[in-house]
Amino acid sequence: MVTLFNDLPDLSLIEIFSYLSCVDALWCFNNLNIRLTRLLIERGFYYHINLSSMRYHRFKKILPLLRLNVIQSLVFDCYSSPLQLRCCPYLPRLRILKVKGVRNVIDVFNFAQRHATTLTHLTVESSEYFETFGLSRKLCYPSWNLCEFITEILNHLSALRSLDLGMESSFFLHHWPFKIIEIPLTYLAITLSTTRNLLDIMSTEPLSRTLEQLHIKLAHECFLINSSLDGINLLPQMKSLHTFSFVKSFDWHSMVEWTFVNLLTSSNVMPALRRINFSIVISVDDLIQMKNSALFTDFRHIDVHYAFIINDDRPHIELVNYVPYDNQCHPRQIGSATFISDSWPDNQPFTTPGQIYARKPKIRQHLFYSLPWTFNEFFQLSVPDRCIYQLEVFKSCSISEIYSSNLIKLNMSDNLASSTTFFSQIMNSNKIVELYLFRCNRQVSMNLPNVSHLILIDSLDSLNSCSLSLNIRSIQIILHYECLRFATGDWTALHSLSILPLLKSLRILLYGMHIPPDDTSCQIIAEITPNLFDFSFCFRRIYHQNSYDTVAAYKEHCLFIEKLRKRILNLSLDEQPYVFVEKDGCGLIMWF
Repeated sequence: MVTLFNDLPDLSLIEIFSYLSCVDALWCFNNLNIRLTRLLIERGFYYHINLSSMRYHRFKKILPLLRLNVIQSLVFDCYSSPLQLRCCPYLPRLRILKVKGVRNVIDVFNFAQRHATTLTHLTVESSEYFETFGLSRKLCYPSWNLCEFITEILNHLSALRSLDLGMESSFFLHHWPFKIIEIPLTYLAITLSTTRNLLDIMSTEPLSRTLEQLHIKLAHECFLINSSLDGINLLPQMKSLHTFSFVKSFDWHSMVEWTFVNLLTSSNVMPALRRINFSIVISVDDLIQMKNSALFTDFRHIDVHYAFIINDDRPHIELVNYVPYDNQCHPRQIGSATFISDSWPDNQPFTTPGQIYARKPKIRQHLFYSLPWTFNEFFQLSVPDRCIYQLEVFKSCSISEIYSSNLIKLNMSDNLASSTTFFSQIMNSNKIVELYLFRCNRQVSMNLPNVSHLILIDSLDSLNSCSLSLNIRSIQIILHYECLRFATGDWTALHSLSILPLLKSLRILLYGMHIPPDDTSCQIIAEITPNLFDFSFCFRRIYHQNSYDTVAAYKEHCLFIEKLRKRILNLSLDEQPYVFVEKDGCGLIMWF
């Protein structure tokens, strides 16, 4: 007996749809018959659109298939082309816009402004590498900083209620410019450069009355000062705020971190608080005070999730008795570890610009964290992994269940396994989707099968590793001139990309290069591009890199960019790509 496709029951068709992206489902089944169209409508394929994995020519062909007047949400992931947003039409009912891996926030604003009366939720995620931070021949990148972007957004998007700018340390706000805004935001997530900015946000009208969730991360080396503590006393009540996050790395600390968090979350400031997430560095005195804090004892019955480090030579068993485990309504299991950290070795062959290499004395440190792990990254344990030894992980004797961790990002450096791998209750290798490699080569062992976004900082040779995830969709390659003697710049490593069936995006960023790659390397780079949807290649200089003839270097950079553009266009391409060359010729973007 022959079964026709149209004879399949609705549940079978819905199961088929579940394996397809919205674009693939519409491409295959749009307007085939009334029944399939009805199912597509019921499953939301016309309302919620993700345009990430799409070539330029297909993008132009799919637009007529979309019902532009009913689209409610639009998503661009980090492996989509930064040129796509420029080509999107007006969507009269668009409420939700999520753009990840943003290169130019001006493009996001221009698109969002066209939807100012309908757009209620805006998510923008980026980093210094996505923004190609630095100087080119005549320009400074990014064109707008985050302060300029927020100013325009909050002045023009009248319907906006939720603004999520992610919690990436290098994508931060250096100044909050408002005392009063017209938009009653209920949700805000953002990275800040100072705690003063946080107090300014909480003092802004009408946010003190409307904010329900506030998620804050502090950028690197953001020192807390006593004036911030004094400023807490002047804050209005955050009457609607029920969820608050205060996140910072462990590789820097201030003496008043716990005091700041404790005062800020008091019932006088946050009377409706129901959940808090915080990561800080504290002292033993802070730990003793923490157990009696209102966060764990008062009438609000707050659900507390935390991770904190203590620098102290006392035995672990002596400290664990002070750690707050739960409050009256939210019992909490605790994980912990102790380790000894040493200073960065004097014989370090090279350092990656922008990374912290502190000269810290040898000391015992203790990590305590609530379960499940609530943060999407595991913070560096005050020093790089190669400076940690005698790491011992403890499990609570009462832990009997397996927790679902939120950890999805992982850092590895110098070919060493991340210290995170020793924390079985935090890390699930199948859940890691974003991997950063610093100063690694082909000897690195990753064994992370579901990594989809790979960031290589002075680690080009790691593409020759036999443990690359076949699920990788996007790769960023960042090379610094200072590291070329030790981190090879051999572009033949790109040949290994041919084994990655899902790879869609490759973005290459070179810092402080005296000369560009040679002619052979240019051809290798060009030949890898036809398999991609998104490709970019940029030269940049960091502000302090002035020790070489930059004028001569920029001239060579521009010649290389033009040569690379012509080499790619001379390949046998099925369709002509969308090509964008930066105004001063130091960067190339192509959407195939």
